[in-house]
Amino acid sequence: MDTALTMQCPTERRRTTRRSGEALSWVRELRVRPGLEATLVNLSEEGAVIETSTYLRPGARTAIHVVGVSGDWRVSGHVARSWVAAILDERGVLYRGALVFDSRVDLVSSDRDSPGRPGAMSENTGSM
Repeated sequence: MDTALTMQCPTERRRTTRRSGEALSWVRELRVRPGLEATLVNLSEEGAVIETSTYLRPGARTAIHVVGVSGDWRVSGHVARSWVAAILDERGVLYRGALVFDSRVDLVSSDRDSPGRPGAMSENTGSM
């Protein structure tokens, strides 16, 4: 019996498009409650993946504060996953955390209209 093995690309299961941190040039600074500095890895309408030097406990409530070119916004949610991304000589352990937002945010408006003014995001404010 001759069986050929073929590699198939996995089916995309993401419900929303993710934008890389580099593609979001309007983002100037990112902080995670309670004031931790973080780096944006990617962002979608339903969540974000961030890097920080502090472990983020899965299930914990949190909020992100984004400083943009034309203004700031906050959105609350919870940590879905957290893992060690790297162990660096100069910085120590670097963690990544997947955050799920409490409500969907409008990234399309920010991409189309005015970078740094992300549409409905300013309406989804949560206290930091």
